[in-house]
Amino acid sequence: MATENKKNSVTKIMRVLHRDIGFLMIGLTLVYCVSGIILLYRDTNLFTVDKRYVEQIAPNTPADELGDALELRRLNVTEESTDTIYFNYGTYCKSTGLADYTINTYPDWVWQINGFHKTKSRFGAHWMGLTYGVLLLFLAISSLWMYKPKSSKFKRGLVLTAVGLILAVLALYI
Repeated sequence: MATENKKNSVTKIMRVLHRDIGFLMIGLTLVYCVSGIILLYRDTNLFTVDKRYVEQIAPNTPADELGDALELRRLNVTEESTDTIYFNYGTYCKSTGLADYTINTYPDWVWQINGFHKTKSRFGAHWMGLTYGVLLLFLAISSLWMYKPKSSKFKRGLVLTAVGLILAVLALYI
């Protein structure tokens, strides 16, 4: 009888924790979902806006150094005149050093939430990703305490777990 009470108390604690952490995870998951969906389409212009920049750099910067000076990847010079360099994002006046260009980029709020997916261990935000991963792992494991091991719902849960693992492995080869 004492073993059964102990089992019930562990089951009860796991169910309460599963419920409370599950509600907490709803908010975190919403942010991660939006970020993940946006990142899926990062090779398109979906969710991006045009942002205009007017920047002062050193006058008479050579065309081949313009991309580095403006910190623009994939800058291609299309035309060069006596005083102006034309490139795929805009123009650069050689005599004044004034660059006027427009790039297609994410709004600031998108950059912020995408940081959750891209963070590295040396940044403080990695704790958010680590916490999220650990809580998801807890939810997955604690779900085993939702039903009695001999019930059909528990067995169905184990089958679905196996299907999920198989799908994850198959996705690696697609």
